[in-house]
Amino acid sequence: MNRRILLALGAFVIWTAITVIGGRLRAGGEAELVEAVTYGFNWTYLLAAAFLLAVVAWQRWDDVGLTSAPAAGSLRLLWLPALYIAGFLVLGVLLGLPPIAVIFFVLVNTFFVGLSEELMFRGILLQAFRHRMAIWPAILVTSLLFGAVHSLNVFATGHLLTAVVQSGAALLSGLLFIAIRLRTGSLWPAIVVHGLWDFGVFTMGAAGGAPAGPATAPTSFQTFAPVLLVLPTALYALWLLRHVARTHARPED
Repeated sequence: MNRRILLALGAFVIWTAITVIGGRLRAGGEAELVEAVTYGFNWTYLLAAAFLLAVVAWQRWDDVGLTSAPAAGSLRLLWLPALYIAGFLVLGVLLGLPPIAVIFFVLVNTFFVGLSEELMFRGILLQAFRHRMAIWPAILVTSLLFGAVHSLNVFATGHLLTAVVQSGAALLSGLLFIAIRLRTGSLWPAIVVHGLWDFGVFTMGAAGGAPAGPATAPTSFQTFAPVLLVLPTALYALWLLRHVARTHARPED
């Protein structure tokens, strides 16, 4: 295992600790994910992103995609996630948007979530793996790690099954973000799509105000809805990546 992979995995461990431990400290214990982005500014996301930016600057990893502009005409490939995001926001309007202050905090927090997670997975880890293995193994390992880290949401919410389902949904959505990263040649479209996707989801989740009375157990469909929701985007990602083994050879060290 070469030095870059070791450094990338070390950054991943520290980043995960910042995200998980910082999230629990900020919430004072277990809390729902929607609370983490709606109730004030979440310093955990900023700290995690700042740590990764410092690592990239320290190691001079200029191939993670932060300094690259999207390839000409590549942004048209974002039509499917754009439809999803628009749908989330329309549903949020129909359900009743939360107060402006809540929308602002959701927007800021989800931007830093997108920046932090994309830089960690589709920036640092993907590029480190690409230097040591073929593109498809690099894609699969990165996506598995992205899915696995979302299972740690159990420490924030206390709901194991929900965290496992979120892990599966994250694995599938990770394929879409990787496809966007590789097809556009830049990390920024993936950051923007990721942030706006989360913004739409959490705005929709916060719409209509908090439900009155005790919470009811979710149905089987509600439990597995996140996986069913992102499955079409994963299939679209596989189509976008159909020629990736030919167009993205292993980069030179």
